[in-house]
Amino acid sequence: MTVISNDPSWWPMISFAREYSYFSAAALAIVVYDWGKKDI
Repeated sequence: MTVISNDPSWWPMISFAREYSYFSAAALAIVVYDWGKKDI
């Protein structure tokens, strides 16, 4: 069950977690692309 909170004290943490997940996904995509490109 998802808990939805409108407590403003959580907003910086949620924002940080979302930005970190975007950054890690982008870094993973770059690494996989570079790794696949090297074998060709």
